[in-house]
Amino acid sequence: MQSTIVTLRYVPVFAALLLTACAHSPRDPAMALRVARLTEPLQVDGRLDEPCYQRVIPVTDFKVASRPGVEGRPTRAWLQWNEAGLWFAFAAQDSGIVAAPPTGDEHAVDAQDRVEIFLWPEESQKYFCLEIAPDGAVHDYAARIYRRFDDSWTPAGARFAARRTADGYAVEGFIPATALHAMGVRSWRPGARLQIGLYRADFRPAAPDDPMWLTWVEPDLPKPDFHVRATFAPVRLAP
Repeated sequence: MQSTIVTLRYVPVFAALLLTACAHSPRDPAMALRVARLTEPLQVDGRLDEPCYQRVIPVTDFKVASRPGVEGRPTRAWLQWNEAGLWFAFAAQDSGIVAAPPTGDEHAVDAQDRVEIFLWPEESQKYFCLEIAPDGAVHDYAARIYRRFDDSWTPAGARFAARRTADGYAVEGFIPATALHAMGVRSWRPGARLQIGLYRADFRPAAPDDPMWLTWVEPDLPKPDFHVRATFAPVRLAP
């Protein structure tokens, strides 16, 4: 979610909320989501037809950011890991997809439907962002609080695939352990922890300037903003 930029000025209520959101993660680390261990071959092709997608329980509790009481269209996200790296997938219901084929301009993704996964290694000053649209366009970048973006970053060896489906679109991705170590993830074995944010931008053809922002963790800000610490949650690699 890089396209909606908030300029901080001396607005007491908003500033207080933002500083609070930046300061902590709302989930107790002891309650970290267990990332299932992948024990079978998985093809990054966007099909989501392997048995693991039936066996592993997906994240489904996405909230519409800054719109209490509003429900978004169903979204599912899977996180899995093995010695090779981190595997993730999304299935998004969408009857009016807004997307375009990949181009040389990563920022073209800013105006498209997409799913997003942000990774924040423990004790790192940087977090790392992947935004993937239904037709395969990708925007990857590193960032620091607050909204200091580095578009030159890309995860070496990563693979992504997107595919339109009968009721929306699906995305799959893989980040190799070598790339995770380069980000600052010190350990990649059972029990290892990091912070992850899961998001979705849902654009409507009739209202291109008013997308719905969905988030796994809602920081309760006046305006949607995923570039605060409180939208991340701890995850732990399961045995």
